[in-house]
Amino acid sequence: MAQSQVCVTVTATTTDQLRRRRDAAVEADLIELRLDGIEDLDVLGALQGRLKPVIVTCRSVQDGGSFDGGEEARRRIIAEALECGAEFVDIEWNGSPDSRIAAHKSRTVLSSHEFSKLPKDLGCRYAAMRATGAAVVKIAVQTKSLMDLMPLAILGQRAMQDGERAVIVGMGGPGVASRILADRFGACWSYAGNAAPGQIDPDRLVREFRFRELSNSSEVYGVVGNPVMHSLSPAMHNAGFRAISKDAVYLPLEAADVDDFFDFADVFGISGASITSPFKEDVHSRVRDSDLIGKRIGAVNTLKKTKNGWKAMNFDVDGFLEPLLSRFTIDGWRATVVGAGGAAKAVSVGLVDSGAQTRICARRQEQAEE
Repeated sequence: MAQSQVCVTVTATTTDQLRRRRDAAVEADLIELRLDGIEDLDVLGALQGRLKPVIVTCRSVQDGGSFDGGEEARRRIIAEALECGAEFVDIEWNGSPDSRIAAHKSRTVLSSHEFSKLPKDLGCRYAAMRATGAAVVKIAVQTKSLMDLMPLAILGQRAMQDGERAVIVGMGGPGVASRILADRFGACWSYAGNAAPGQIDPDRLVREFRFRELSNSSEVYGVVGNPVMHSLSPAMHNAGFRAISKDAVYLPLEAADVDDFFDFADVFGISGASITSPFKEDVHSRVRDSDLIGKRIGAVNTLKKTKNGWKAMNFDVDGFLEPLLSRFTIDGWRATVVGAGGAAKAVSVGLVDSGAQTRICARRQEQAEE
């Protein structure tokens, strides 16, 4: 199986700025040059002196880009890029045929972007796009849940097995897994940058997530929450995996709900997970095998997949108390806990067990009394 490449998307407002950013994309195997949004566009200047292959894209406003100069002007830009030797050009599947572009199918990335929801005709759409003879078919879909990635993975794997070049990717928070695990989605490359919802900085993709070292045998872990993209857990855990030479990756997993995560975990073979807001209590309710502190609090923050199913644990109490007790004796302290969620419950239990007089403040009295 060929390793997925890193395609860095470069945007700018001037041609000179675009060239500088193009040349600074050191982690790229190839570069997507976004010509929409360039105020002083010089197509030849944007391409000259490049050291890596490029995909030239000039996306219209109606297709999610910045170009508002009219369809004929946009097509002339794409045709000029081909004449200037661009390795690939990106054209939209919903556009009208253009003979200047159609003559270069072997250099065409035919793309479709769905910004609202997962299309029901995904397979038929891919087949119609593939029938055009384009070198690469790209379908990007806004995802609302982790399980929205399932049909994308099936389609991408099928394309790869048929020897077809494709990029089938999920946009948005839940779609991040399809960018990092691009090989498992049959993608010939993964787009990195900040031009689309869910895109990852190329340095982070390659270094933190070790994109080029991953394979189908790599174990997959993650932090499950909503929202979760702000979490520092992937940086910490992936650094730990690197330090001990563990063939594993730790992802941000933005789930729609607890069922969404468990379904995704079963299908994609997740080995373990950290659980954060708002799912700590819901996960505890779903898992039969929980440690004593998790049962006492009614919330967990860690899941491990065993041969007998999921094992749930809670390390929030230890995580809160150990640094505190290493410097202080809190027996007799007066403490106030603001909140009554899973983490707040763990803090409250730790304080009470350590002898602190603890008051709990919550928006609803019944929450505090629990």
